[in-house]
Amino acid sequence: MIKITHFDHISTASENQEREMDLFTNFFGFQVRTEWHSNEGFYGVGFDVPGKDRVGWELLVPDNNDSFLTGFLKKNKGPGIHHVSMQIPNAQQAIEELESSNIQPIITEGEEHHNVYLHPKRGGAGLLFQLFEGQAWNDPNLPEPTFKKNRKLVGIKRIHHLAQAVIDEGSVEKRYAKLFGYKSVMRGPRKPSNEFTTNVLETQTKEIHWELISSIHKDSFINRFLNERGEGPHHVTFIVNDWDQAMEACKMHNFVPFEFYENTLNNSKYIECFLHPRDMAGMLVQLVWEEKEGIWI
Repeated sequence: MIKITHFDHISTASENQEREMDLFTNFFGFQVRTEWHSNEGFYGVGFDVPGKDRVGWELLVPDNNDSFLTGFLKKNKGPGIHHVSMQIPNAQQAIEELESSNIQPIITEGEEHHNVYLHPKRGGAGLLFQLFEGQAWNDPNLPEPTFKKNRKLVGIKRIHHLAQAVIDEGSVEKRYAKLFGYKSVMRGPRKPSNEFTTNVLETQTKEIHWELISSIHKDSFINRFLNERGEGPHHVTFIVNDWDQAMEACKMHNFVPFEFYENTLNNSKYIECFLHPRDMAGMLVQLVWEEKEGIWI
């Protein structure tokens, strides 16, 4: 198993920096932590995200048509989640673990970080994983920043999980358990369905959860997703502080939530809904409010 010390960030790629900056800062309430330009052909923005675990967000924007991000955006048919990044103490150990599983990593080494990448088609189930040895971009030892509050913000409490649509959930679970130490903590969905199954995994650092979604019916929306896009990121879930505030913020930004679901667990209520990828930088977003912290999962 690869030792992971911190789940550092989720990264979005987009061709429209102005639009995504507005979404991330004026709706989600992310705060810009750093900005840079890379000679590899892109601009980058790092964001602080609400949550005591210091899991951050990143926006990458190509600066020319030959950038690797331009190729990604063309293949993805628009913006979307590009990669996830996890801090490791020993890059060589990660390389050996991957190679022992017959997975050939991509390796880059710079002045500050030794990067080991798990390719989307070689073990990543449609998602690029960045494992890095070096200083964290989103230092988990620093206190959570103070975030501004206003009615136009959805009021994020923390990132809860990232969900992947996969063909064979069982094999992906075993691979992630062996490589990353992920452990299944809940199978669902709670809302009865004859279309799909879910498997929620606890990550090694417990800073974020993971979800694997697979189809059980050839006409299911997950099967359509897999046929059209292949395996990969399906949605991101945020816990919000106040449901009424979240809905008011959606209304003020002309975002239309859908698939509302309300239920009770252990005498405490929770509510959830989704926001469409066309409004959310190419990603399906799930909002969840829970009456008692931690009851949802």
